[in-house]
Amino acid sequence: MTRLHRLLLFWAAAPAIVLGVWLLRVAEAPSSVQTLQVIVATVAAAVFVVFVVLARMRRIGHAGDFQWLTLVLTLSLFIPLLAGSQGGPERWLVLGGARLYVAPVVLPVALFLLGAPLRAPAIYAAAVVAAATALLLQPDASQLSAFALAMLVLLAASSSHLPLRLALLAVLLCCAVVAWRSPDPLTPVPYVEGVFNVATEVSLFALLAALISAALPVIAFVWVARVTRHNGTFAVAVYYAALFALAPLQVTPVPLLGFGTGPILGYFLVASVVSRASARHAA
Repeated sequence: MTRLHRLLLFWAAAPAIVLGVWLLRVAEAPSSVQTLQVIVATVAAAVFVVFVVLARMRRIGHAGDFQWLTLVLTLSLFIPLLAGSQGGPERWLVLGGARLYVAPVVLPVALFLLGAPLRAPAIYAAAVVAAATALLLQPDASQLSAFALAMLVLLAASSSHLPLRLALLAVLLCCAVVAWRSPDPLTPVPYVEGVFNVATEVSLFALLAALISAALPVIAFVWVARVTRHNGTFAVAVYYAALFALAPLQVTPVPLLGFGTGPILGYFLVASVVSRASARHAA
């Protein structure tokens, strides 16, 4: 893979972020929301660049060397539940006047790490169960469904014992069903979950642009997964594809296109990790 190809995930996000900022203005989102979106996108892009540079200088090892982080990441999903600082679904970590959506920050990287060769089945199983349990308790049916579909890919390709894989699959399926049956009192926000509707109100061209820009990151991950043949990367692609498919139902923020600090930070974080792995694959 060339250097340009390894940066594909970075550039694939640009159209959605730029168009998303414009849709925030169209939807008359508060100026503080628009400013925060721009700041977070700038910081996340800078983190990506710094990570790639440090990795090139061999200051950061391969993601597969840090499999113990998987359990830590999934356990962090319980932080919003423990904080308990807001009513209704507890999916956010309140930081000052802003709320950080934890799941889209944590899950993409966790899925990539879960795609590494299995070394400790107990930690692997604990991480999967912890993620499913936390998302069920929040509850967050869309993130749980995306995680479950991505895990289906990993479990199908795993070399672990069949009983373990079937047990984890059963846990994921049961949690997803219960999560969808749990009431979600949140009302969709036009510039978060409803950005496709906002684009539709502008014009058919705006809707097509929104759909294409939101699909580009998914397509980029699929392409990188096909080239590198890394199960974790393909799982991340399935995760984002599931969220993209659920977006028209307005049950989840549209990654990168709609307002949300968590999805932007999570995307660039996993993109930097996958780009690093792609570079090692090329070497």
